Amino acid sequence: MYDAVLAPVSVQTLADAMLGEPQAAGRRWRRLAAYRLGWRGLVGKGRAVGEPSAGVVFGYGLLSAVLGLMSWFLMLLVVTAVVRGPFWGFVEHGPIEPGTWGGPTRAGAWTAHGLIAVPCIVAFLFVLWGIAALQAQLVRPLYGLAARKWVLPATIVLAAGSLAFFWSWFEQL
Repeated sequence: MYDAVLAPVSVQTLADAMLGEPQAAGRRWRRLAAYRLGWRGLVGKGRAVGEPSAGVVFGYGLLSAVLGLMSWFLMLLVVTAVVRGPFWGFVEHGPIEPGTWGGPTRAGAWTAHGLIAVPCIVAFLFVLWGIAALQAQLVRPLYGLAARKWVLPATIVLAAGSLAFFWSWFEQL
C-alpha cells in the first residue's frame, strides 16, 4: 500500500514546496509513516531536527516521486509475473511450439513459467518493501526527525539507477 501511494503523495509534496507550505508535507509523510508502521507509535522516536526549507522539501519530493514511479513499475511487473507465470495456462491458448519454455507439452510449459515467475514475484515484493523502508527513512526530516546519514546518498543512487533504467526501457520501445 505504501508503495502505491508514494508517487501521488510525492506530487503533493512538490506542490507543498512550491506553495511554500513545507509543514503540510511533513504532516502528510508523518501520517503515511504511521500507517506504514501500523500505528505502533514508533514514528515519533528519534533525534529532532529543525524545520526543512521549501528547497529541501522539493528535493525530497522529487526523489520520492522517482521512487514512486519505480514502485508502480515493479507492481506492474508483479501483476504481469503472476498472470504470465503461475496462471500462464489460463492466458495462453495457442499451440505449444518446440522452443517454448518447458515445451513441447502444455503442462511442461505451464510448470516452467510458474517456476520462473514465483521467485521473481518474491524478489519484486522484497524490492518494493526495501523501497518503502528507504523512502520512509528519507522523509523523516520533513516531520522533524533525523534520518541516518547513509539514507540520502543511497536514495540518490537508487533514484539515479531507476532513471537510467527507465531511460533504457523507453529507448528500446
